[in-house]
Amino acid sequence: MFLSPIQKVLTDAAIRVDGDVLLVALSGGADSVCLLLALQELGYPVEAMHCNFELRGIESDGDEAFCRRLCKARGVVLHVKHFRTRSYAQRHHLSIEMAARELRYQWFAEMAAERGAQAVCVAHHRDDNIETLLLNLVRGTGIHGLTGMKPLSTLRSPLSKVPLLRPLLSISRADIEAWLAKREQTWVTDRSNLSPDAALRNKIRLQLLPLMEEMNPRVRESLAETAKRLSEAEALMGDAVRDIRSDVEHSDGSLSVEGLKQATASATVLHEILHPRGYTTDQVREIHEGLEGDSGKLWESREGWRLLRDRGRLLMQDGAALDTSAAHDRVLPLEGFFEAPHGVRLLIRRQAIAPATFEIPRDAATACFDLEKLALPLTYRTVREGDRFHPFGMSGSRLLSDFLTDRKLSLFEKEQQLVLLSGDRIAWVVGLRAAAGFEVDEHTRHVMTITQL
Repeated sequence: MFLSPIQKVLTDAAIRVDGDVLLVALSGGADSVCLLLALQELGYPVEAMHCNFELRGIESDGDEAFCRRLCKARGVVLHVKHFRTRSYAQRHHLSIEMAARELRYQWFAEMAAERGAQAVCVAHHRDDNIETLLLNLVRGTGIHGLTGMKPLSTLRSPLSKVPLLRPLLSISRADIEAWLAKREQTWVTDRSNLSPDAALRNKIRLQLLPLMEEMNPRVRESLAETAKRLSEAEALMGDAVRDIRSDVEHSDGSLSVEGLKQATASATVLHEILHPRGYTTDQVREIHEGLEGDSGKLWESREGWRLLRDRGRLLMQDGAALDTSAAHDRVLPLEGFFEAPHGVRLLIRRQAIAPATFEIPRDAATACFDLEKLALPLTYRTVREGDRFHPFGMSGSRLLSDFLTDRKLSLFEKEQQLVLLSGDRIAWVVGLRAAAGFEVDEHTRHVMTITQL
């Protein structure tokens, strides 16, 4: 009976006994030792991974030594990685807990790619899930945070996309320890888990849950069942949110402010859209309250997303995916097709002309220059603060930022707007306006024509 729920998770994930290796996160604690042994008993090919976070000195080294002895006795390949967790946390402005989480999952992804693993298995169990539910409740969360962890998810990184399995998620800590006791299998105990002051999770484990059990001895079972029901409710709500989102989302992915204001449970809809992008509950509340505000307000999430309120829309941008290659001056080819950053495609042509018969293109998507007036090669970059240029057909120079504002470009569009430079002078605001001083006249004999396709 004990192995049945483990087997179900593996079967649901299509993990084969005769397949590639399963990587198992092994801390040396009861739950990870149980997971490793259970998978071995079921016949799966396993290798273990141990993270030494160097946080507890000799105790951390003792945990590593235990894992080495266990794996040697069981004939299991063990991979060990040491992390300088405190310095990583300081560099990235993270809590120790979050730093350790980032480090281990980054390494798990690397190992999965290197070993060609079927999946990575971690030993979260039912009590961990209950603690996560309460932790999210204390911090503030939407319905997703109250559904707990899932048995099947995906470990994503630039190197791999591999199943992340939690086969013990329906099994209690007490059942795990009883199963190990029957096999006379020992494990190690992390003393930091017994310190009430170590972290909020430990306070929940050591103080809050025992208090709740005084009121209801079966509170763990009740909370697990509640998380299951909320997971089903989340699925129903997800359908509703998708329907509402289809009504308020524009083709460019922006959200209609007016549509959100009229939507049923608009704050919840906004939370379900933004929370997966790393926005906190407090940020979502501020954004919702700011729906009535002025354009230009920007919110950035901990996941690198940026959200901008702009003229009745909420624009979303993945900052981590931004192409910043055009922030510095780059040389433009002298002729031919060219793929510029931000999806801009240019066709560059040079030709000799007869001024009396040459017809100058008049559309903003094409710039036509007197070749002799240009300092070649041209360079390109994105807009910088303080940029000025003299728009063709207008008197005097203008701040480029004012010019772009007049054309109702959003902050995101301004940041990605390309300009072409002749020497240190802007010759063309790509796709919008050429500058004076480079135009074709009666003395022109050679032209360079650049068209945005």
